[in-house]
Amino acid sequence: MALIEVEDLSVELPIAGELRPVLREVSFSIDAGESLALVGESGAGKSMTARAIARLLPDGARTDGTARVGGEDMLALRGAQLRTARSRMAVIFQDPRAHINPVRRVGDFMTEQLRAVKGVARAQASQRAVAALASVGISDGRRRLSQFPHELSGGLLQRVMIATALLAEPQVILADEPTTALDVTTQSEVMAILDELRRELELALLFITHDLDLAAAVCDETAVMYAGQIVERQRSGSLHELPLHPYTAALTAARPDIGAAGVTRLAAIPGRPIASWQAGRGCAFAPRCPYRQDICTERQPQLRDLAEGAVRCVRAEELRGALTEVAHG
Repeated sequence: MALIEVEDLSVELPIAGELRPVLREVSFSIDAGESLALVGESGAGKSMTARAIARLLPDGARTDGTARVGGEDMLALRGAQLRTARSRMAVIFQDPRAHINPVRRVGDFMTEQLRAVKGVARAQASQRAVAALASVGISDGRRRLSQFPHELSGGLLQRVMIATALLAEPQVILADEPTTALDVTTQSEVMAILDELRRELELALLFITHDLDLAAAVCDETAVMYAGQIVERQRSGSLHELPLHPYTAALTAARPDIGAAGVTRLAAIPGRPIASWQAGRGCAFAPRCPYRQDICTERQPQLRDLAEGAVRCVRAEELRGALTEVAHG
């Protein structure tokens, strides 16, 4: 059963006095116990997609399409219905220190929703918080609840964020680059915890990241975004081996190879990424694409299904061999 169903999601935001598109016709679904990674350069629309699903858009935003969580369209809900629907999801942001009140104790932060929204007594809420901390590998939970955020390392604080998210017993987790500020070892530990909990509790996980390798290690599927659109969606392992879109192949080729001998220069993508409202009528990636032809600039390609997945490129079939070669260096 699909816990997250996004269909033709488009978002416009007021920028410089006028509404400009930041997301265009984004569609995907995530079943219970499954995970999807959104990858792409900064400004591609990854975080905006998660914020649209959670209804955390700024004032003046205009939306179109649907974003269903547990069968309910988040974009159509208001008031108490919206608050109830939000209780079924948890959002984990990339910088925990920016989302935890520094002058309140960790225990107050973790139990606030249980006590204020669900009416759980303080003692019981604290007991549940200790159990949640244990589930993410923090054994001395009682002591941690009495501490302030500045007394915890970045890795511990991110585990606190995950444990807090689990206290609400969500069906859906939206993780927006939750390990960006962590060292590699802590990053691996945090993602292992998140992945294990996702499988055990049958959660739907939307994982936003710049790291293609991390996406492949954690997520069942990967969707690549560019200029506010999904340009490719595949099973994570297949996407790395057989990319269907020139942008995906270029991202794959730009990864550092730790097994390479000597010093090698990374294959950079020419040009610069553009925002959704800066795209012309054709393919948004065409100005940076070495395979562009006239047809690429004449009309906007649609996301279409192939045997391996879905792709937004009119030349996908004829470029298979060339893109595979690029991705593998």
